Amino acid sequence: MVGCNELCREAFVFMSQMNHVPITFETEVSDDFCILTNRRYLLYSLQELLGNATRYSDGKNVLLRVEKDDKSVRFIIQDTGKGIAEADLENIFMFFTKVDDFSDGLGLGLPLVKRHAETLGGSFTLDTSYHAGCRFIFELPI
Repeated sequence: MVGCNELCREAFVFMSQMNHVPITFETEVSDDFCILTNRRYLLYSLQELLGNATRYSDGKNVLLRVEKDDKSVRFIIQDTGKGIAEADLENIFMFFTKVDDFSDGLGLGLPLVKRHAETLGGSFTLDTSYHAGCRFIFELPI
């Protein structure tokens, strides 16, 4: 059993120590709300997404939010940056694919996060209706 808020706070603190971009944490679940999942996969995924958000944002606004309904819990990570070009949308979840040649990394982060979500019985998507930067949604069943 993994405490959703506790894990988010751990990812939040880790990323806050790694960079100076302010991260806001919001939650609509109680601190005792837990789900049965793989802690390591979820923590890695949140840290990867927060790392990307802080790296590619405008340096002002990164949000980690937890929401739930009757069937699932959603971890929403959004930033106010340049976003992802429409031409790159098809490729962002492909292994070893990067949106630009000047960024660090091997192009493994988003594909691994997607694989982790699916392995855990959930989903990982980019919210294309959000236009102020990027909003990713990591959703797991309750």
